Amino acid sequence: MKPNQQQLKLQVITTPQTDQPITCTHCGESDYRKNGKNKSTGTQIYCCKACGRQFTPDAANALAPVANPELEYQRDAWDARRLGVDVGYEKRSYLINFKPITQKWLKDAAKLHLRTCLGHLAFSSVQEKASSMRKLSRFFAEYHPQIQSHEINRTVIMDLVARLAAEKLSPATRSKILSDAKLFFEACYQNEWLNVSRYLVRSEDFPKIPKRIPRYIPEEVMRQLNEHIDELAEPIMRMVLVLQECGMRISELLTLKFDCLLQDKAGDWFLRYYQYKMRKEITIPISREVVRIIQEQQRFIQESLTESFEFLFCANGGARRPGFKPVPRTMSYKTIPAYLNRLAEEHNITDENGVLWRFQTHQFRHTVGTRMINNGVPQHIVQRYLGHESADMTTVYAHIHDATMKKEVAAFHGRVVNVAGQVVEANDIEADDVDLQWFKRNLQAQALPNGSCALPTISKGCPHANACLTCTHFRTTAEYLDIHREELQQTKRLLEKARANGWTRQIEMNERVEANLVTMIASLEAKNETEA
Repeated sequence: MKPNQQQLKLQVITTPQTDQPITCTHCGESDYRKNGKNKSTGTQIYCCKACGRQFTPDAANALAPVANPELEYQRDAWDARRLGVDVGYEKRSYLINFKPITQKWLKDAAKLHLRTCLGHLAFSSVQEKASSMRKLSRFFAEYHPQIQSHEINRTVIMDLVARLAAEKLSPATRSKILSDAKLFFEACYQNEWLNVSRYLVRSEDFPKIPKRIPRYIPEEVMRQLNEHIDELAEPIMRMVLVLQECGMRISELLTLKFDCLLQDKAGDWFLRYYQYKMRKEITIPISREVVRIIQEQQRFIQESLTESFEFLFCANGGARRPGFKPVPRTMSYKTIPAYLNRLAEEHNITDENGVLWRFQTHQFRHTVGTRMINNGVPQHIVQRYLGHESADMTTVYAHIHDATMKKEVAAFHGRVVNVAGQVVEANDIEADDVDLQWFKRNLQAQALPNGSCALPTISKGCPHANACLTCTHFRTTAEYLDIHREELQQTKRLLEKARANGWTRQIEMNERVEANLVTMIASLEAKNETEA
C-alpha cells in the first residue's frame, strides 16, 4: 500500500535512533560535554574536551536527499541536506527558516523566490536573503499589520527606509536588506507571484556606503610574525606562507587539492584552486619558494596519511597537544587564527602603537591585494590574480600608502633588456594570457640599484651572490644608462689592476661583466636614438 503524503512527511522528518557511542566528528575522541541545543532544530550540541570544538553526533552523516524534494519545499524550514544542496566548506547551518514570516502571502512568495535562488547562488547567500525576508516581515507586522501585497507602494517603502535608518543599522546592512527586497519585488512582478507594482525600491533609497579600508597586516606586524613563524607546526607554517603570497580565502586554502600545482612549457609554476564564493576555478602564477613549500606539504601528506586523501592540508588530531597529529580530514577555519594569536601573545606581536595584534585569515588576502597595488601592479591584473568578478571588488584593496610613489603606466611597457642586450618583452603571448604572463615575469621581482631581478624572491637568497651583471635573471632599462656607463668605467679600472697583478679569477669575472655592460649599453642607446 502506498504511503500517503502525511506518512511521507513523517518519514522525512524522523531520524532513526542509534546506540552508537558519541565521538567527536573532528578528532574522533569520546571525551565531551553537553553545550546546549540548536534553537532551530533542537539538536543537542556537544563540545569535545580533546580538541575544544563543537559537534553534533549526526554531523558526519548528513541526511540523504529525499526522493521527492517537493515535500521539503512545502516545509517552513528547508534542510539543504535533504534537498541535496551543497552548503559549502564547513557550513554549520543547513536550514533556511521561514517560520518567523507571519504574512502568508509573503511567506509563499519568499519560498518561490528563494527556491529559484538556490539554483544559481551559494547557499549562504540564499540564507542571507531569507534573513532579509524575515526582517521585511517584521517591519510589516509592526508598522503595517493588515497590509496586503497590492497595497505596497512607494510610501510604504519610504517608511521601510526610514525605519531601517532609525534602527541605527550600518549602511552596508541597510543596503543589503533593501537590495534583497528590491530583487524580491521585481521577481514577484515578473513572475506574477504577487500583485505588486514595478520599481518599488529605487536607487535613491540606498544609503551611501563609506569606502572600505582594507584590513591589511602592517609590514611591521608581518616582520614580527615571520621572525617566529618557524615555531609553528610545520603544516601550519606552510599554510601561513601560502596565504602570505597567494592571498587565498581560508575556505580555498583548506580545500586546496593535493595536485594543485601546474607548470608551463617555460618551466614557470602556477597554482590552481577552486573559489567557492565565485563558483569557479582560477589559476595564478606563484614563486618557486611557494612551489617548494607545497611540494614539502605533498610529501608530508604522502608520508603521514596511509589512506587516500585528496587535499593538500589536513586537520590536526592532537590540537591541544604538542606537535601535529595528521588526520584525514579538512582543518577547521578557526585553527590557523588560533595558532597565530597564541604566537602573538607569546612573543608580544604588536602594531606601531604597541597594541597586541589579533590575526584573522582574511587579513592576508587584504595584505596581498594592498601590496600589489602599492607595488604598481595594474588594478585589472590584481583583479584577475585575486579572482574578483568586478573591478569594484578590487577597488577595496587600492589603498595607497603615503610613502608609495605612483608610477606612470608607460613604465610597464618600456624596453627591458637582459645581460645579453636582448629585449625580453614577450611579443608572442596569446592575447588572453597577456596579464597572466606579465605578472609571471614580474612576480616578486627584486628591485636593484641598476635594474631588477626576474628571479622570484626565495628564502635561501640569490645563488649568484652580487654577480647580477652576469646573471640571466637580470633586467634593466634605459633609465639606468648613466649608472651602467659608470659601472663600465669602474670595471675597466678593476681589469687593469687585475691584469697587472695576474689575478686570473678577477680577470675572468670582470671580463664577462665588461662584455655584458658593453652589449646592454649598446642595445639601450640604440633604442634611445631610434626614439629620438
